[in-house]
Amino acid sequence: MDISHWISHHAKWSPEKIALHFEGAQISYQQFEKEISQLSGGLVHQLGIKTGDRIAYLGENSPEFLIILFACARIGAIFVPLNARMTVVQHRYYLENCEPKCLFIEDQFALHAKACIDSTSSIKMLFLEESKNEDSCFRTLISDSPPVTVNELAPLSTPLLIAYTSGSTGLPKGAVISQETLFYAALNAIKVAEMTSEDHILTNLPMFHVGGLTVHTLPALHIGASVTLHRLFDAEQTLLDFEKQRITVYLALPKISRKLSTHKNWHSTDLSSLRLTQTGSTIVPLSVMTSWTERNIPAQQIYGLTEALPPAIGLPLAKSEDMAGSMGKQTLYCDARIVDENFNDVSPGERGEIILKGLCVFSEYWKNPEATKKAFTDGWFHTGDVGHVDDNGYLYMDDRIKNIIIVGSSNVYPADLEHILSECDEISEAAVVGRPDDDLGEVPIVCVKLKPGRHMSKNQVDQLFRSRLAVYQQPKEVIFVKSFPRTSLGKIQKNEVWEQVQNL
Repeated sequence: MDISHWISHHAKWSPEKIALHFEGAQISYQQFEKEISQLSGGLVHQLGIKTGDRIAYLGENSPEFLIILFACARIGAIFVPLNARMTVVQHRYYLENCEPKCLFIEDQFALHAKACIDSTSSIKMLFLEESKNEDSCFRTLISDSPPVTVNELAPLSTPLLIAYTSGSTGLPKGAVISQETLFYAALNAIKVAEMTSEDHILTNLPMFHVGGLTVHTLPALHIGASVTLHRLFDAEQTLLDFEKQRITVYLALPKISRKLSTHKNWHSTDLSSLRLTQTGSTIVPLSVMTSWTERNIPAQQIYGLTEALPPAIGLPLAKSEDMAGSMGKQTLYCDARIVDENFNDVSPGERGEIILKGLCVFSEYWKNPEATKKAFTDGWFHTGDVGHVDDNGYLYMDDRIKNIIIVGSSNVYPADLEHILSECDEISEAAVVGRPDDDLGEVPIVCVKLKPGRHMSKNQVDQLFRSRLAVYQQPKEVIFVKSFPRTSLGKIQKNEVWEQVQNL
């Protein structure tokens, strides 16, 4: 059965149980199922959505996000959540690439969305809230159509999600994730977190990232737990809901942990209900773990990517204190290896690339067979991350091959910035690297070599990015250089540029 069966089952098993808490409202599993079935009917009968059609979403966290996702699962459509922080130029590319039949939009993004869609486009815009100026909205679609119940014939191999990411070239790629992949990722997450239907999850990471969606939110709904959704992360509201909602399991990336542990209400907040905090997304400083363990809350590190849903690797809960700093071991439905450049397993203590294989790994990049082929070797997915394993089989992350800069919870790809710099006539060459930041984990630093006789200020370089990249992608600092270190083939040595930038 398709994964919307999770909700229909709980609607029968425990209909009055609250599935979602959101901004003072509560949605029971019975109501959740009703809205999924009615939206499924609206998509099929009013919009003519068929198996394989794409449905995009532009907005922050909301119950509607999840209702649309499960409705897509029910009718065999593919859900495409767009990163709400991106620019019009970026969103236009995604929409042209995935060619959705419709785009659900939060009202705050109305003007932005209209700027993304060409006047000749066939994409239908549907607003989550009723609007006097629009003839289509989410609620009308739900109320005017007969419901569609669970499709017992839909195979779990059906694609459900396109999650956009980028590679070392900086060109966006859509990772195609099937219902089966989401199902087994949920089972992995439930086992690693030792989750039960009695848990209460708080989700305030954006669900347009797989971390916010697949680490806790979908696993909790699979097992029949409750989820409190926040539209965005807010430290004060998070601490209030820890106490008010009696949250039991929480995902706190390093940036979030710092914001919470330095908040004025941190030490006065009752955290006694919180039995577990998970963290990951980058190399996690031990100080981040300590902020939780000092409050007697286990801090468990996990690992995964857009293409290999977290937790692909996870630290057993019983070892969270003794093995702090380790990502843990491969999870039940994911194999992990660390290999050298010849694809041979490295010895304990030696560094190599982390590669993954299993039921939580994506199937392909949307309309990009060349990138798909390059991403795999004998069925093993190349993560581009460097790690090592100890004598007891515990895995550690050491670095990133792909030079991805992780700002907070979001990936920044140097090639995105370097491409923009290459279009400037005054600039001869440029390189973008990351530098540690206490608040954000890392920030992008731009190193620029100007052409002879040309002049630019740091502010002028900054302005190149303003309308083209999201705020978190823009550089923290601009450094002018006279030359770059190079390899014997004449390529810029990014590792040496990185070393130089750390000391500036």
